This record gives sequence, C-alpha cells and structure tokens, in this order.
Amino acid sequence: MTGRLTIACALRWLLLLLLTLPAVVQAQFRYEILDGTINITGYQCAGGAGGAVTIPSTIDGLPVTSIGNFAFSGCTSLASITIGRRVTSIGGYAFYNCTSLASVTIPDSVTSIGG
Repeated sequence: MTGRLTIACALRWLLLLLLTLPAVVQAQFRYEILDGTINITGYQCAGGAGGAVTIPSTIDGLPVTSIGNFAFSGCTSLASITIGRRVTSIGGYAFYNCTSLASVTIPDSVTSIGG
C-alpha cells in the first residue's frame, strides 16, 4: 500500500510541476497590455537565461501581437528565438547586442520590422 501512495504522491507533484511551467516561462517576459493585446517589452535574460526562446501566441489568454523596441537587447545568452504566429510587428533594435543569437524564426504574420 505504501508503494501506491508514494507513486500517487509523485504523480501529483509531477502534474503540479507541469501545470506551472507555462507560468514560469511567461514570467520571463515583461509586457504591457495595449487594446487587449500583448506587447513584449523585455525579457529576463540575466543569469544565463536564454538559449532557445519561444514567444508564445498568447499570455494570460491575450494574443501576443508585438515585440517592442530593445525588448531582448543585451541578452547575450539568447541562441535562437521562435516568434509566435500572432506577432505582427517587431520593434527597432529588438535583438540588439544578442551576440549568441544564431537563428530567428519569423512567422508570415509579421508585417513590420523596425531597424
């Protein structure tokens, strides 16, 4: 009986961990809400965070439609970025001084890219 309780407890913790992962990932983004849409204004890249980053299509149920000026600027550990399919604009210098950035996947939805 003890083995079953231990497995059930471990499965509950695993489920809880999996349910909280999107919130943790989204917490790395700084953003503002504009007319019911999300504009990414920054990214928590201190302490080596980065690597492969995916900008989600939604945050808290709202569509992510833009990446602001200098949003990822200085994220030297950022290696690749995949932009969500709802993003339509990328601000100027959004990836300025991202010295490790090797690839950016931009969806067809993007119609405006700043300097």
